[in-house]
Amino acid sequence: MMKEYLFNLIKKHQYNISIYTEDIFERRCQEEIIRSDEDKSSFVYVEFDFETIDNTLGNKANSQQFWNVFIETLSQNKRGNDILGFLEHESGIGLLLLDSKLDGWTRLAGRFSRNASKHNFDIINLVLEKTVKPIVYPSCIQDIQAQQAQKQEQ
Repeated sequence: MMKEYLFNLIKKHQYNISIYTEDIFERRCQEEIIRSDEDKSSFVYVEFDFETIDNTLGNKANSQQFWNVFIETLSQNKRGNDILGFLEHESGIGLLLLDSKLDGWTRLAGRFSRNASKHNFDIINLVLEKTVKPIVYPSCIQDIQAQQAQKQEQ
């Protein structure tokens, strides 16, 4: 149901946004890991889980407003190389900010907040601060390797 809502929203406002199917999005994520390893670059991966957002915001009207602000903000600030796709079982939306680090996500989150304020929807910050956890690749791998090395030393 959320998939249809998002597609209708994009169509209604004629936003220039594409959302990959879960299969294609998963493949793009894998390709980006390979590309980042080869180019020694980084990217940010962020998940927006539909159910978690619904639970955080408390009702359907707030959830729909979240997605309105989300899609509108992305359409205004989207870089051509960022990738949006459905997560497994269409349980949410994944976002890849290519050639980016945590500051890229911080800037985009700020844009979400500013746009939400224009719509008197400051509760978007509940989602951005409490439920959305950006992952920076390859830093996340280096962090895991450092933790494993630390455990071995002990």
